[in-house]
Amino acid sequence: MARKERTCIVLGGGGSRGLSHLGVLQVLEREGIPVHSIVGTSVGAIVGAGYALEPDAIGITRRALAYLKSADFKNDTFKKVLLRSEGAQTNFFKNIISGIRKSYVFSNLLRKPSIFPAEHLEGVIADLVPDKSFSDVVIPFAVPALDIRSGRDVLLTQGSLRKAVLASCSLPGFFPPVEIDGMLLADAGVIGPVPVNAAKRFEPTAIIAVDISSQIDQDMPIVRGLDAILRVEAIAGRRMNEVEVSKADVVIRPHVGKKYWSDFSDLDAIVTEGILAAEEKISELRALKGRSRFLFWKTSS
Repeated sequence: MARKERTCIVLGGGGSRGLSHLGVLQVLEREGIPVHSIVGTSVGAIVGAGYALEPDAIGITRRALAYLKSADFKNDTFKKVLLRSEGAQTNFFKNIISGIRKSYVFSNLLRKPSIFPAEHLEGVIADLVPDKSFSDVVIPFAVPALDIRSGRDVLLTQGSLRKAVLASCSLPGFFPPVEIDGMLLADAGVIGPVPVNAAKRFEPTAIIAVDISSQIDQDMPIVRGLDAILRVEAIAGRRMNEVEVSKADVVIRPHVGKKYWSDFSDLDAIVTEGILAAEEKISELRALKGRSRFLFWKTSS
């Protein structure tokens, strides 16, 4: 007997590019394609938490854009460093590299748990995610994280939404890991930017994956050793990501991959790219309506 249709959407990580998730969700609502469960990592966890609590893509988009364009956001010193919106000439990674040259970042990595203290990221998450519990969501929601103590993948589905999202956004080395139930949790997006496999938690009949991971910049010069390290890391991440998204029924890729994850300029355009990418897949998305089938997953030994 076929199961009742249950669609899970997986929202990947990618910083400012995550605004395109909202465009995708707008198209799903417009087309009447129901979302029965959500998995989100990093910025996908932020968007996923908001949508799981209140499934209104246009309303969430309106509030997110108003916040990111607000004086409060633009005038916060840390946010201006981390989420630079003046374009690619001054961005997060260049700021970090500059800090390494001045020995500030290197010294912090040797003496402290992370480059930045926890309260900086906590402030950003508090602005974006309501202080609610997983039990408050309207749509079932899960947040993948990485336990850097045991090396195991963790799927958070209970307790504080805000704390789960904080763990999912805590990029190892840059922000301290979040302790939950004896585990030290960090951003799992570094090894799986689009965690499609985590969707099996909800036993879906169909999976929609939204991939906003960065593209490999073939024109980027590789001059220093650091350039080579970052390039190999990007290639490895891309290959692992391809394995994950191959398990999805529909993969939506907004054309935002060349945008730095810390570049918050042209916000409306990022949302629009999500709309356009979803519309490119509209026939595949419509085919999911009323569809029922079983998915078989390999269980880890």
